[in-house]
This record gives sequence, C-alpha cells and structure tokens, in this order.
Amino acid sequence: MRYTARTFSTHNKKALKQFLELPKMLYTQTELMQNEKTETELIMGRHVLSRYFSVFPVIALDSGGKVSARCMVTVYPNSDCAYFGFFESINSPAAAYAVIGMAERIARKFGKSSLVGPVDCSFWLGYRLKTDNFGCPYTGEPYNMPYYEELLKKCGFTEDKHYISNCYGKCPESYSNAKYEARLREFIENGYVITSPDKTNIDRVMGEIYRLISELYSDFPVYSRITEREFRQIYEPLKRAADYSMVKMAYFEGEPVGFFVSVPDYGNASAGGMTVGKLLKLIRTKKRPCRYIMLYMGASPKHRGLGKALAEDIRETLAENGAYSVGALIMEGKVTGDYFSELVEGINNYILLRKPV
Repeated sequence: MRYTARTFSTHNKKALKQFLELPKMLYTQTELMQNEKTETELIMGRHVLSRYFSVFPVIALDSGGKVSARCMVTVYPNSDCAYFGFFESINSPAAAYAVIGMAERIARKFGKSSLVGPVDCSFWLGYRLKTDNFGCPYTGEPYNMPYYEELLKKCGFTEDKHYISNCYGKCPESYSNAKYEARLREFIENGYVITSPDKTNIDRVMGEIYRLISELYSDFPVYSRITEREFRQIYEPLKRAADYSMVKMAYFEGEPVGFFVSVPDYGNASAGGMTVGKLLKLIRTKKRPCRYIMLYMGASPKHRGLGKALAEDIRETLAENGAYSVGALIMEGKVTGDYFSELVEGINNYILLRKPV
C-alpha cells in the first residue's frame, strides 16, 4: 500500500476532520486520551501558547483516500530541533514513514538539525512515548499504541531520554521508614512548615507553584518558559480536579521552597469532551479515590533533603486514605525514582526519541 503525506491549512475542514478522527479509529473508549479542543486550537493558532511556535499538521492518506497516520510538527524560532507530536498511525511502517518523512522536510526547511518527540507542541501540554504495560491509562499519562516504539525506530529514531513511573501498592498503616520520618521531623523542628492549600488560598498557591516550577524545571528536556497567566490558564482544571489534602507546599521563613502535586486517578475521564457519564465518574472518583497520581514535585536545592520530607508527608496522607499511587514520569537517574522503593509494585517505562535530519 502506498501512502501520500501532506500538510494542510486551517481552511481545509476535511483534512482537519481526518486529523481529529484518526485516534478514535485506533483506541478503545477506555484508552482514548485525545483532547480535540486542544488539538483544534493548536492547528488554528488559537491556543494560549500558540504565540511561541509555528505548527504544521501532517496527515498520510492511503490510495483510497483514507487517513492512516498523522503528526504535528512544531517549530520554535530559537531551537535547533523541531518537535513532532500528536503522532498516530496504523500498524504500517510505510504509513508512519510517510508523515515522518514530511516532518523531516519541514524541519530541514527551517534549518533544524533534528526531530525530537513525541512532543505535543510544548513541555506544558505533553511529551514522551509509553513503551510497556498498556491497558488503562492513568490521568496525565502519555499514551499510545503498543507498536509505536517499533514503528518510530524503523523510521530512524533512537532513544534520547528515558523515564519511569513507579506504581505503589497501598501503604500499610504499620509501615515505617525511620530515615524519611527523621527527615520530616528534622525539617519541622528547624522551622519549616509543610501544609496543604484550601479553597481560600489556592490561587496564591498556584502562583507559588508556577514560580518554583519555572526555577526547578528549567533544565528539563523540551522545557520552555511561559508566563504565569498562561500557566494558570492551562492548569485551571487542576484546581477542580485536585484533592487538596494530596497537594503539599513547604515554606521556610514564609517563603515557598518546595511543592508536591497529586491528583486522584480519573483515568481518561478528564480527557476530551465532557459527558454525563464522565462527570459522574469524576465526582465519584474525587469523593473516594482508589489511586492518586503524583504528577509534580520540586524542592529548592538550597534546602537539601526537603524532597524526602515532602515525600514522607505525602506517604502518611496516602496511608490514611488507604489508596494506591503512581509516582509519575520521573527522569531516569533522578533521586525521586528511588523514594520508598520497597513499596513499588510495578514500573512503567517511557522514552523521548530523536532523529537527525
């Protein structure tokens, strides 16, 4: 089968529909993580982050005109690489290479030296490729078809970065880790305050988290700086989705120096459009979560050991709730990947890929 790849303009409604429809052809209802609104806003140049980059949506059609693969190429003016993201494909190397080949030509046109991905336009929207343990995705998980790693490596990509998610069992009330308990006690005795936000101060806390992430995540792969207003707009749903008891802020002498952000695992109920069924699931899950997803954590390097203290505080809350948890998307080699390793029941793996062009 021959496949023809092409980009399309914002005026091509048929091509836009084909781009948006492909994921629904590939995934079951429980696995579909697509957010059509975000994809459409990016293609139309109306997303809150659109001012930072240019996007080039690509689709590949078979000889009968049926869409078989897609991706979105993102070009930042001052980056030496281009990103490919929103990649989807039937299980065909030819279909995959059709869109990747077009992505390479776009990257070369703008003088870029490589393609990096999957990156859905921005660090703030989603990146990385899942490589194992497929089934039911958790909230915030990069999710894709199991054969994508093989397809992309056949297209010439190699692994650039590796990430893990630690899946923790329920923490027994009898569990004790003297090292972590001592670290938390030490920080409290030295004047640190570790607390959870509430509805009265969550807006202030969102600003504090933004400033800490901007400082602590700036050396992460594919990171790009955005304004606080943009951050708030993107993460506004987090205010409604979060269980505030599982969000922790650390302060020293009144200044925020660390944070830990977890949300109940809504699966894919929080992705895409809202239905009555999804709304009911969200309400039930928030009221009694079976599992929490630990999405973001950071501690100022000036306060060495604070990460362990925050982790112990979260562990104690998890033990009280009797819930499972996932330490999500940790870069290989980071110390957080070893936190409470004796409680880890499984590990999910993810990669970031690169291809010279």
